[in-house]
Amino acid sequence: MGEPAEAPLLAVRNLVKTFGPVRAVDGVSLDIAAGEVLGIIGDNGAGKSTFLSLLTGFHRPDSGNLVYRGRPVRITSPAVARDVLGIEMIYQKLELAPDLTVAENLFLGEEPRRFGFFADRGAMRARAASVLKTLNTKLKPDDIVGELSGGEQQVVAIGRAVLFERSMVIMDEPTAAISVQKVADVLDLVRRLREAGKAVLLVSHRLEDLLAVADRIAVFFHGTIRKVMPNEGLAVADLVHAMF
Repeated sequence: MGEPAEAPLLAVRNLVKTFGPVRAVDGVSLDIAAGEVLGIIGDNGAGKSTFLSLLTGFHRPDSGNLVYRGRPVRITSPAVARDVLGIEMIYQKLELAPDLTVAENLFLGEEPRRFGFFADRGAMRARAASVLKTLNTKLKPDDIVGELSGGEQQVVAIGRAVLFERSMVIMDEPTAAISVQKVADVLDLVRRLREAGKAVLLVSHRLEDLLAVADRIAVFFHGTIRKVMPNEGLAVADLVHAMF
């Protein structure tokens, strides 16, 4: 007999979310494994954003179950998703403070304290430097975020997930607003997250980016998952056909 299959990091079962008469998520089931990149595609209104809002606690499902590391869970708020389950959402419009440094943005709202009151800036810079080294970037802890390129700001956002050891990182269109030469750097960071054992959910209209890094690709259609395809020999035309 073979070894038993490892339980998924997060198992989604028959998730439903309605807004009035609209079933934005309609019976979605999906297994998300640690150490994989799962691409998510679908036309506008296919249910992708609502599905992710249920995983991040922004909305609550009407019915269905979530099982995290083998135990049933209820994601009742973004704080529960982030601090209890380790799910970090990186939005297309990055939630960064442009006037603050890289280190200050990495710790924003979760700063280590000295004497229970003063922000421990020395510890912040030291830990930030360690994270930036892990991400193989030339950024420095004292760089001002507002002076960075779009790709470099993506590095800062991803750095928060690494710093606080999130188990799942959801990235919404991470390469949509950055220069072509920086796209490869962001995709390399996605691979690094996978190598570190993180689950990465990658939403993108740049299908070639998904083909470059995803292990599987889930196709959303009218609130359902039409199919989940292993990324083996797929081409952009295959993804377009699956969506439409």
